[in-house]
Amino acid sequence: MRKWFRSFYSSGLFIPFILLLPYMCTIALNGADKALLLHSPGVEDMVPLMLMVQMKGDYAEEAVKSQAVIARSEVYRRLENGESEGEILDEVSESIAGKNRERRVEQMTTATEDEEVLSFRIAELNSGRSFVVVYGGVWKLLSAVDKLQQYGAAAEATVGQVLTYNGKLKLVPYHEISSGKTRDGKEVFHSADYGYLKSVESSQDREAPDYVNSTYVPASQLPAKLVVKKRDSAGYVTALTADGNWLEGETFRQGMHLASADFSVQKVGKMVRFLCKGKGHGIGFSQYGGNEMAKKGSSWEEILETYFPEMEVEAVMEMER
Repeated sequence: MRKWFRSFYSSGLFIPFILLLPYMCTIALNGADKALLLHSPGVEDMVPLMLMVQMKGDYAEEAVKSQAVIARSEVYRRLENGESEGEILDEVSESIAGKNRERRVEQMTTATEDEEVLSFRIAELNSGRSFVVVYGGVWKLLSAVDKLQQYGAAAEATVGQVLTYNGKLKLVPYHEISSGKTRDGKEVFHSADYGYLKSVESSQDREAPDYVNSTYVPASQLPAKLVVKKRDSAGYVTALTADGNWLEGETFRQGMHLASADFSVQKVGKMVRFLCKGKGHGIGFSQYGGNEMAKKGSSWEEILETYFPEMEVEAVMEMER
């Protein structure tokens, strides 16, 4: 039974199960036709599920509301671009399954610093024979339901609110922790189309427990000469060379699984240390910074105005699909 619950939770299948639970109850009480009338799924149903993917850990109420507006904006933008709710929901379920898998890897990587043991354990996980983490089955499922209730309250409190630029839905990025200053969209994407994403101060991020992160890689697995060539105005690496070959900073960061692209490179014996500041791409909303603002009394409107000074919060009507 425990194994079944663990597989059920980590696969992400519990998400559509929870989403469909009201339908099943209504069908049992009133029949299928009534269920369709009473429970027509829409954007607002999806916002709490998006938050399950987008938020890691516990956040203050106003910070969760800020993220709810960001999630809703993203859903509407994708629907406007031709995607269906089903496609988005499928992606959410897959993301949650992947998020649970990443947590299992994290717990394994913090358990040991021995390179050979770590490689073995990751190999065990990839082969489906993980022995490190035993989920609490029912407890985990109930915890997920509790989170969904919290996120549902945030969605309800901000119902219909989205971020726009010149009256249009745009990409609204977010990340976990900035390096102390968020990045400029025009610099990152090399396009004036993203000029509405302005670099703003988020100095409180420097106090985050996970502000500084180190990743060690055997020197034998890296190019002989790795040189940072260019940084943007927020300090993130935008270009570097590997044995003379030019690489894009964010692409390198993702490929190496580094915490952020604001990194320095240091040789430590037979290892190379990547010392990173912040977590994530550093564009748009800093979840840590927004949470600190919320804890000091800022409203979700004030938080979003801080991180998206060129954008406006507007109410939208439910789109017809």
